[in-house]
Amino acid sequence: MNTRMLLFLTLIIGLVTSSSAWAEIESEVQNRMIERVPAVDAMKTAGLVGETNRGFLEQRGRLNPEQSKVLTAENADRRTIYGMIAARSGLTIGVVGEGRAEQIRQRSAPGVWLEATNGDWYQK
Repeated sequence: MNTRMLLFLTLIIGLVTSSSAWAEIESEVQNRMIERVPAVDAMKTAGLVGETNRGFLEQRGRLNPEQSKVLTAENADRRTIYGMIAARSGLTIGVVGEGRAEQIRQRSAPGVWLEATNGDWYQK
């Protein structure tokens, strides 16, 4: 086998392995986020956190240590997912987050704190 062919096969194997690992990580992150939905929704309903115009949660009230942990983990996983989407689509994490923020604003329950695109906070 010549050097070019070996290099090409190595590249293909690397891409396939990378894609597979990428999909596995994405799946794990999404599963963690799904598991946190009840806790995140409870904090949003209680007015303890709100949704920023960048697609992340922001503390709006006093959180206990467990709630703080949930907030931090959720934002970290959102950042990971936004980064993966950005890499696939050629966009920035910021653009992906802003797009997600718009979806969240549209789908949020009444009473949830939301940050408008101009930075003003309001309850839906």
